[in-house]
Amino acid sequence: MKKFLAFFLAAALVFCLSGCGIPFTAKKIIDDSEIYSEREIEKAMNKVYSQFALFEGCVLLELEYDEEYSKERMHDWANQYDADEAIVLLSKFYVFGENGSLEPGKTYTKWNWILVRDKGGFWELKTWGYG
Repeated sequence: MKKFLAFFLAAALVFCLSGCGIPFTAKKIIDDSEIYSEREIEKAMNKVYSQFALFEGCVLLELEYDEEYSKERMHDWANQYDADEAIVLLSKFYVFGENGSLEPGKTYTKWNWILVRDKGGFWELKTWGYG
């Protein structure tokens, strides 16, 4: 019975990790912010984690809120999406398997995630990639 349980758990782990991006091990980096609370930034990061889970053959290494980087771009993004606010998060991830559009064996850095919201609303992920 123990061998069966160990085999089942190992198979479940392989199944879970083989087709999806792995966001759960990412190092979270949050600058001190004069604009957003840590909770607001974490809510935006949670949206990114959900989307990244759909990236096949990838593992998220870092997800970062850099206040200066975001501040330089946030107004343009908010205007583009007709929103009150925008936040730009940066990520670093490794492609370990076939993805279709990303190069296996490559680490991508400064990958942008753009989220917008109206005052008091929920973050909506609009786009991602190199910016």
